[in-house]
Amino acid sequence: MLRDHKAVAYAIMRLALGMNIFGHGFFRILSGVGNFASGMAQGMDKGPLPHVLTLSFGYCIPWIELTVGLLIILGLFTRFALASGALLMVALTFGTTSVQNWNGAGTQLMYSFIFFAMLWLVEANTFSVDGLLSRRK
Repeated sequence: MLRDHKAVAYAIMRLALGMNIFGHGFFRILSGVGNFASGMAQGMDKGPLPHVLTLSFGYCIPWIELTVGLLIILGLFTRFALASGALLMVALTFGTTSVQNWNGAGTQLMYSFIFFAMLWLVEANTFSVDGLLSRRK
């Protein structure tokens, strides 16, 4: 089983992506969701989106990141988690481009590509909770 290099590579990349997204959420929660949400909304004030919308979304983002990241780390509901993470990137990119933060949008595009690639290659997700559950069937 360890000779399946594609599965090993997928598991390592899944762990790296999951830890990255989980870390975003975990440390934002640890340092105060309100601080993150307020700072994000303040940074978006120069754009056309309403403050209350960006503030509300800012309160949700860390919890979404925490959940999506944990699911990806575990390899549990992997397709759903990857699709959710990709859709989060779409929403973040919309906000980022609304304030013409092109560097931020470029970073989000890189994350979007990684989510795409991981979703595209999801059949290699054998070293995971999903893989374990499918082998038991």
